[in-house]
Amino acid sequence: MRHTKKYIQEKNLPEIFDLSTDFFAQRKKTEFIEGIHFFIPPNSSKTKKAILWDIEALDNWLRGNFNSDRELQELLSRK
Repeated sequence: MRHTKKYIQEKNLPEIFDLSTDFFAQRKKTEFIEGIHFFIPPNSSKTKKAILWDIEALDNWLRGNFNSDRELQELLSRK
């Protein structure tokens, strides 16, 4: 899968993956891990937070090519 962008907002995911935003939103923080599949960039707003999704990580997850060691390390490093 080839894209010019590395990260994308949730509302634009259907353009790339042909899946609804609900598909991604329902799996956020369960199957999709913050810091691996998506992240929240620093923002001074207290009410509105942008979420950016890593296109390559999502593609790997959808194809079953995920790096479980990396994901395990991410989970273990959480406090």
